[in-house]
Amino acid sequence: MNIFTRFLKSLYSPKEVAKYRFLGIGKTILYVFVLMLISILPGIYHFSKMATTAINEGKQVFAEDLPPFTISDGDLVSQQNQPIIIPKSNVTIVFDSTGKLNSKDVEEQGNSVGLLKHEFVIVANGQVQSFPYTALENLKLTNKDIDKFINSLKGVMWIAIPIIFIFYYLFVSALGFIKISIFAGIGALFAQTLRRKLSYRQGWRLAAHSITLTTVFFMLMDLLKTGVPGSMFIDWFVSLLFLYLTIREIPKPKNVE
Repeated sequence: MNIFTRFLKSLYSPKEVAKYRFLGIGKTILYVFVLMLISILPGIYHFSKMATTAINEGKQVFAEDLPPFTISDGDLVSQQNQPIIIPKSNVTIVFDSTGKLNSKDVEEQGNSVGLLKHEFVIVANGQVQSFPYTALENLKLTNKDIDKFINSLKGVMWIAIPIIFIFYYLFVSALGFIKISIFAGIGALFAQTLRRKLSYRQGWRLAAHSITLTTVFFMLMDLLKTGVPGSMFIDWFVSLLFLYLTIREIPKPKNVE
């Protein structure tokens, strides 16, 4: 049975999945790697899109939307005598060389980036991070310097993103194998309760296929950028329920009434 057929049947049929306990371990490990790759596809898409948008919009902001400025001796200096607030698709840019605004004012804008008189502020998902310009020590920055830096980022982005996601994929895969190993141990308890004969290795194979439904569900939610309350509880409950139903489909030994 090919991997695509196993994938489809693992979405709805505990009876079919029960037969996979005799599957070769190599095929099962390959299945897990493919499943973990599917799970991160929305993240790859959204991150790549976000990175591209951020770089393009960042270049436009520093080259066109903001007035000429210099950051030196711990201060933001420009001829602009009023704060500027620039809304973009995913973030709001706050520019203030007058000292009238502070990090609280930037936070009120939601997801935002603030170039204030004495500090650089980032607000993401309600978390505020500020970086004083004094950390630059004697370094002097202007619009043109930042524009050059953004251009250099565009050059390396399509090299950096694949490297980032290779490490991310390996990390997610490692977590997936740990999760399956835990489920296999729980599966052994299920088998004992249901009086089914099931070794740990066989339970591992069943657990690997039992997480398919929740993996696909949360992948689709990520693709749609839809949050799911209690996602971890739902993930574990549905996966373990599927595993339980799968083990129940295993025939009882003949000597067990």
